[in-house]
Amino acid sequence: MISMLALRQLKTQGRRPDGRALLISVFLMTSLITLLSLTGDRLQKSLVNRSAEILGADLIISSQRALPIERLSQANALGLTSTSVTQFTSMVETENAMLLSSIRAVRDPYPLRGKVITEPPQNASLPSRNSVWVEASVLTRLNIKIGDFVNIGYSKFRVESVLISSPDRGRGFRSFNPHILMRDADLAATRVLAPGSQAEFRQLFAGTPEQIKTAERTFTSTLEKGQRLYTAKGDQPVRRNAVGNAGQYLKLSALFALLLGSFAIYLSLRRFSADQQSRTALLMSLGLSRKQLFQLFSIQLFLGWLLAAIPGTLAGLGLHQIILWKLGSLLPQPLPALSMLSLVSSPLLAGAILMVAGLATLLPLGQTSVLALIRQGNEQASTHKLLYWLTPIVLFLLIALFVESVLFAALLTIGLLVAGMIAGWGVQFLIYRINLGLKGRIRLFPLLTLRIRQQRHWHRLQGGVLSLLLTLMTVLFFARQDMLSEWQGQLPDDTPNQFIINIQPWQKASVTQWLDEQKIPSTLYPIIRGRIESLNGEKPAQAFTPQQRRHNTLNRELNLTWGNQIPPHNTLNQGAWSSADNAISIEQSMADELSLKLGDELGFRVGSDLFSGEITSIRGVEWGSLRPNFYVIFSPGAIDHLPTTYITSFKIDAEHKGATSALLNEFPSLTLIDVEQLILQAQDLINKLSDSASLILLLTLLSGLILVITTLQQDLLQRRFEVALLRTLGASGKQTRQLDLLEYLLMGLSCGLLASMMSETLLYLVYQSLLKLEPQFHLFLWLTLPLLATLLFTLTGLLTRRALSLPSSYRLLKGGE
Repeated sequence: MISMLALRQLKTQGRRPDGRALLISVFLMTSLITLLSLTGDRLQKSLVNRSAEILGADLIISSQRALPIERLSQANALGLTSTSVTQFTSMVETENAMLLSSIRAVRDPYPLRGKVITEPPQNASLPSRNSVWVEASVLTRLNIKIGDFVNIGYSKFRVESVLISSPDRGRGFRSFNPHILMRDADLAATRVLAPGSQAEFRQLFAGTPEQIKTAERTFTSTLEKGQRLYTAKGDQPVRRNAVGNAGQYLKLSALFALLLGSFAIYLSLRRFSADQQSRTALLMSLGLSRKQLFQLFSIQLFLGWLLAAIPGTLAGLGLHQIILWKLGSLLPQPLPALSMLSLVSSPLLAGAILMVAGLATLLPLGQTSVLALIRQGNEQASTHKLLYWLTPIVLFLLIALFVESVLFAALLTIGLLVAGMIAGWGVQFLIYRINLGLKGRIRLFPLLTLRIRQQRHWHRLQGGVLSLLLTLMTVLFFARQDMLSEWQGQLPDDTPNQFIINIQPWQKASVTQWLDEQKIPSTLYPIIRGRIESLNGEKPAQAFTPQQRRHNTLNRELNLTWGNQIPPHNTLNQGAWSSADNAISIEQSMADELSLKLGDELGFRVGSDLFSGEITSIRGVEWGSLRPNFYVIFSPGAIDHLPTTYITSFKIDAEHKGATSALLNEFPSLTLIDVEQLILQAQDLINKLSDSASLILLLTLLSGLILVITTLQQDLLQRRFEVALLRTLGASGKQTRQLDLLEYLLMGLSCGLLASMMSETLLYLVYQSLLKLEPQFHLFLWLTLPLLATLLFTLTGLLTRRALSLPSSYRLLKGGE
């Protein structure tokens, strides 16, 4: 009987505005969280898989010296698969030509992730003994073919296959040289490596995600000087900034969708509870017990959850498939399997919010008196005291689940509750002050003042919720806009698509002349490899903390250069550019990580030469600009005498690509790096992510609009009686409409002003801590948000007021609805 009664009442509630608003809120929240959770999870896994394929492993330890055997013992103890790689640059010779190449000496199993593709295909995973696999550029530039022989050091190798693609190319400029793959067993016979030789020794590891997490913690704590650890999760390709920000935007959107949905469900349940009072009084007068009442409401909430959450989950799954279809060509195939945990967590979260808020709101109805039957519409929705404790606890748990940080969740939960209270009081204060400014200017001032005094408690609740709502939607909108601008700014129209390295000093003038003849603007930068040796006369072991000593700049040779002015694509953040002797300029993140400041003296070693420089300026560097960038720039005269090469980058149009072949024919010892495909792929990715972010923003704003309507409907029933009373006392319909319009205008303007302040503050925190964007002031926000909020509130309020006609007012006085 209880089940049939619950079903009949659910059908009745589904035809009422507040019932529909509740179901729509649950549907939208479930759809959005399903979409964002699935997309974020699979996007993250896809990028990690892709990065692992590029790295050739899940985790890599790199060093300039051979790695100790203890690492292999640690890997075996953790159940990891491992292998070793030795990579170095060396001249490869034939009878008529020579070429500087990057050579990898590898052993089985290799690679641990991804695959090596050759032409013709080989059954073995490595070259045969005394054979090599080479990239096509090696054949072209040495004018040889498959089956010919090349000399590496003191050994001769047969070219067995052409390397079409391979993971684990290494890092630094050696990774851009033409690649050759050989067996590690053949390396010793070449006698290329000797004590002091420049080589990179890598240990590759692969395992389950849990094993890799454990290995990362273990290896990080035991890294020695000169060793560096890379992971597939942390060492993303060039496009990691856009994709990383997109992942954070998805997480931010999911969090906001959760908050918006929670607000909408809570407010809808308040209205639902108020509407149930007379019906509950009738049922209890007919003999329904409190236990049966609890069962009735539980079944209604459960059926409502099924009715809204299941279609919402399916809708979110469908939207997720659409987004992945758009991004499919840019993600590694096959895509990671759908996470059932992410799929079922969204409706379960919605159900948890609905049941906790619903039961806490509806339980007090068991105290309803039969007198409620003759006091229709005058009772406010009551809330069980339990709700005041459960709401922040549940909110905290849900936020912690999404952001995966207990501290951040606690701060955000407390911040939202405090901000809501402050916003509520702030809105009430602004409404009061603006209303005083209308004194003597409008005829309805006495009635408006009375309305504001009567509704002050509701204005605090409504103003706090709506200000938070506007803040969340505004932050999401501007975060998307600034994120897209930052993405596009990474790849402007003049982004270089060609690099030339290994330009010798005697070739500088000729290469510059050739570029000028081709009308290709470019700048040649000298480059010297050097290592930091001291800070203010102290060795790194004494000058830096253990954490700082693990920073990349202290564990490898840096690319150093010199110049008499700051590069045009850098920004001067601190100090002044100086041409004084031994003046140096350092990069901002290096200064931050190593706690370097103006006036510090850094010592360097290049080969056997030692020299130092005083920090006179700190620069901002955009590492994703695809232009030559340097951690340290010296003033002229400090390191000019050291052996150097030159590097440059430039943009060349597709129709002039043939010019690069002419350049290599004229200067065969140069290394040309074409990054055009990388740029095109990154631009395509940015466009697809922009479309996906727009879809997510649209759905989130729709959820917010439903919440606005739900919020403004909360006091509609009370307003019906007020309007009926005013009409009975002689007020015209036009005057009652003007009174409501003035109240909505004051509410919208006050909430808009407060939301502008809160949005600017929250945007600053989001940019700094989450999206890693440069904070900026949004003047457009301050100009438009109060206006849009006022317009939104007024239109929505007037639309929800359509039931306040004169006949309905008379019916209300007679006790009808």
